Amino acid sequence: MIIFGTRAKTLVPKETQSYDCEYCHTKGSVTFAFIARYFHIFWIPIFPTSKKGISQCSHCKQVLYAHEMSPKMKQDYANASASAKRPITHYFGLFIIGLIFCVIIYGVFTNSMNETKYLANPAVNDVYRIEKNGNYTLYKVSEVKSDTLIFKPHNKVAEKYMKLSELQRKYKNDYSDETIKFTKAQINSMKESSKSDFGKIYSIERE
Repeated sequence: MIIFGTRAKTLVPKETQSYDCEYCHTKGSVTFAFIARYFHIFWIPIFPTSKKGISQCSHCKQVLYAHEMSPKMKQDYANASASAKRPITHYFGLFIIGLIFCVIIYGVFTNSMNETKYLANPAVNDVYRIEKNGNYTLYKVSEVKSDTLIFKPHNKVAEKYMKLSELQRKYKNDYSDETIKFTKAQINSMKESSKSDFGKIYSIERE
């Protein structure tokens, strides 16, 4: 069960000041208080949701929300609200999401650079993830001859690309003894176009 919801934290203005009450005219009796809410999962802050405040007179006990304040008090309220900062922990989830996004971008960039290198300099045991006629399978390089690559196709196929990792893990060495030959030009066309007659290369892994 996932526990989630919103929680609140009382914020204290950085510079605590008192203001005159416009209702009972007591000097320095009004202070502002702020409540900041945030969304959490398992009590871990994910992102901020809202921030609201009130004014309260310690003498007459009058409480006002922002929309009930006079223009002068609204300005004081805005100044106090600006100095009542949220703790950085309220942004913890956004920070983690941003970090994950950066890791994904870095991984995609690194994989792209590696695959470019693998295409230019193929090696025995490189594994190509292939899609052809709606099915997905693996080709392993068994031999490199000048302008030609010789592959051993995997004996099993998957209906979805995501299933290839499972196929590769469970049947790692289940490759056919029969071979398939492609020129480097054909390999490049399989990488660059999804309409190649030889199939589509989705990724290349070097063992």
